[in-house]
Order: sequence, then C-alpha cells, then structure tokens
Amino acid sequence: MQDGSQEPQRGAIVPGGPAMRTVRPQASHGALMLVLGCVVALFLPYAGVLLSAYGMRELAEANGVRGMVIALALSAALLAVGSFVDASLVVFMGPALVCSLAVVGCMWRGATVTNVSAAVVLGAAAALGLDAAIAAFAGISVRDTIVSSLMAGVQSSVGTGVEADLLVRQVEPLVVAVWPFTYVTGSAVNALVAGVGSHLMAVRSKGAHRPGSISRFDAPMWSIAVLAISTVCLGASFTGFPEAEALRTISVTALLSVRIIFACQGFGVASALMSSAHMGCLTRTICTFFLFWIEMVFFIVSIVGLVDVWANFRRLARSGPDAQEQH
Repeated sequence: MQDGSQEPQRGAIVPGGPAMRTVRPQASHGALMLVLGCVVALFLPYAGVLLSAYGMRELAEANGVRGMVIALALSAALLAVGSFVDASLVVFMGPALVCSLAVVGCMWRGATVTNVSAAVVLGAAAALGLDAAIAAFAGISVRDTIVSSLMAGVQSSVGTGVEADLLVRQVEPLVVAVWPFTYVTGSAVNALVAGVGSHLMAVRSKGAHRPGSISRFDAPMWSIAVLAISTVCLGASFTGFPEAEALRTISVTALLSVRIIFACQGFGVASALMSSAHMGCLTRTICTFFLFWIEMVFFIVSIVGLVDVWANFRRLARSGPDAQEQH
C-alpha cells in the first residue's frame, strides 16, 4: 500500500469522500443489536456473532465498564431464555457469546496478541466444557464423539475400497491427536468475526482511524515457550507411559494453536516485503493466495515467522513505547 501521508487521496484504491459522521453510541441500541445478533445466529451463525459483538462494543462505548457488565448480564439472560426453549441453543450460542465478550473487552481496552489469544482459549474451553458436560450426562465420551465425526468425514472424502480403508487407518491416529484443535479453530473464527463487529462499532462511534497492519505483527515471547514445552511433551508422549495419549493430544493441540501465531508473524514478514517492493493489489493478492497454499501444505510461512522472532527481518522495535502498538 502506498503512503498517503502527503496526499491522502493519492494512491488510494477508491478515493475517500469527506470524513464520515460519527454517531453517539446508545446503550438501548447496543442491547437491541446484541439480542438481534443472537436471533440471527440461529440462521447465519457468523453474522449473528458480528452483530452481537457490535452491540457489546456499543454498550461498552456508551457506559464503559457498566456497559460491559450489562452485556454480560444480557448475554446470560439470553442463554437462560434459550435453555427453556431448547437446551441445544446454550451449546450453540454460549461459546460464541463468551468469545465475543472477551474479544470486545480486549479491543475496547487495547487488543494484544496475548489477551486475544486468551479470549480464543476461553471460547474454546467454554465450547469443550459444554460438550463434555452434555456427553457425560448422556454417558458417552466427547472425545469418541468428535473423533467418530471427524473419521466419518474422512471416510466420505476418500470413498470406499482397499486403498481408502488403508488411508483411513493411517489418518486415524492423527485425528485422535488433533481433535481438540477443532474447538480452537471454531473459537478463533468467532474471535475474528467478533473483532470485525467490534471494529465497525468503534469506527461508527469514533470515526475512521488507521487500522493496525499485519506487517507490524510481532509474536510474544511466551509463544516460544509454548512451542518448546509442547515439543518436549510430544516427544515424551511416545515413551509408552499410561497417560501418553492424553499428553500427545494436549501437545499437538498446543503446537497447532501456537502455529497460528507464527503463521501471522510469517504473513507479517511477507506483507512488509511486498510493501517495500511496492507491489500492486493484483500481485499482492496472487502472492497472498500462493502463501496460504504453501502454508497449508508445507508450513513454510510459520517457519519464517518463527525465525523472525530472532532474526527480526522487519527491524521492529521490541522495547519501548512502540512495542505495545506492534503487538
């Protein structure tokens, strides 16, 4: 993207008009959007998460901490009403509301990699906890249920035959190890959509402002510790002690989860390089899709992000007042 600090309209893809008019946030409107989001989520889940987060942020902008408390109380009330209508609504909407509330709180006070990661973990834990409680009440295992569902998807994708059955048997140990990551993925997507909703409300109430760029993304050092500990535990899980399978599942889930952070770091490096090369929009789009494909197949972008933690290819300031803004 070109620097528009001298002439803001030059270099823009679509030249902007006059500055948008801000609208004063209202608690009643925020509460209405939160309720509307829960209703919409029954038909369009991610649209509902976006609207719910929008309403939560408006409550926060209108009444501060009291607004966040109102959002929490209203979310609990909506879940209570939903439990009387259909208990499955709590399982469906509960984790999304928890994650949305956490992300809105992070963005309202200042989002960092650490607190947003905590919001994602909180949403995943809420979803897993609810499913585990329901499974225990029904006398079944949430692990067996998720693994069976994933294996059914694998079986349907590879078809039938001797070779297909052999492939399914080879994939099954991997599925057994990664099944909790499905909750992390779902929570991460909810966090992303909730972040968009919160940002839209912030722009509406405060006016347009320059959003953060992934080229400034910098992974916190605790991600290195998680990577190291998970790798050691993964190696230890193959020694054959009784709890080895559980340790392997936890380690693989942690590794895949922290990989998201390093992938963002790698894409940040790529974005900075594309900016320094003055690439156009079409070239950027093609390169970005190509990098996504490489990351899905070879993990190359994540490796670049991991190396950048030490190499600091972008020469980011990692101490002082600029460090917080980068995170």
